[in-house]
Amino acid sequence: MEYEFYDIVNKHRPEHKGDVFAAKHPKMRRQDRAKIFAPFAALSGHAEQTHAQERITVEKIDLSQDDIDEINIIIQDMEEKIDLKQTVKAAVTYFVPDNERTNEGRYVTISGKVNKIDVTFGKLIVNEQIINFDDIYNIVLKK
Repeated sequence: MEYEFYDIVNKHRPEHKGDVFAAKHPKMRRQDRAKIFAPFAALSGHAEQTHAQERITVEKIDLSQDDIDEINIIIQDMEEKIDLKQTVKAAVTYFVPDNERTNEGRYVTISGKVNKIDVTFGKLIVNEQIINFDDIYNIVLKK
């Protein structure tokens, strides 16, 4: 016996009234039955790949030597002020590398108090955020 597509699709659920099956498996609402299949992912890793493609990243900008020298002068100026116990506030734009894409990431600007400058390890600490000198794109001193 051949079934037509519509015969199968439009088939009703079998009725179990008063038997053991009906006691163990009460009829579910259609919305509840749909939830059973919600966590199923036919393609493992597909959602992660989709989210990875949604992230907007840019390539890290290579600064010219003049730009690097200018940043170093600003860092030296900030270090002198901190040594004199002066409060230094700045807006620092720096590169945050992406964990999955090589030489790509995003640029973030943080404003606030410069807590510490570690010339030995090439680190700047602003609002408890540690920034590598190599990742700094721009520094603007604030009053």
